[in-house]
Amino acid sequence: MSLRSLTYTSLAGLDLDSDDLLAIHTAARQLNALDGITGLLIHNGTHFLQIIEGPDDAIGDLVERLRRDPRHTGFEVRDDREVEERSFAGWTMELARVRSRYFEAREDLMEVLPPDLPAPVHDRVLRMTELISGTVDLG
Repeated sequence: MSLRSLTYTSLAGLDLDSDDLLAIHTAARQLNALDGITGLLIHNGTHFLQIIEGPDDAIGDLVERLRRDPRHTGFEVRDDREVEERSFAGWTMELARVRSRYFEAREDLMEVLPPDLPAPVHDRVLRMTELISGTVDLG
């Protein structure tokens, strides 16, 4: 079975609070379990970075729902590829709350990322975290 892995970033709504984040996480876990989607959602207080993986059709449907979700703006696909196996097989959706500065966010992620995460995926997560930390030019 062919799987798709998609990474996106977006800007969290200004009025997003902890309860909203918990609701997003809870709903994602429930719906993703039904759709065969796994992944990681990173939030640094102002931005989201998410890696989702699963069947192509399910990922496409989820992306369309995410684009319409009013709790964030500036939805931008950063990476979209076919993969042979899941990197986050045990996570219907894990939430990582990280600090906003890159090196602090990196420390936070090192505590959350699975130890058996393939090196290329690990590096991609850290590289993409630079995007939401303001350490690289998004343009």
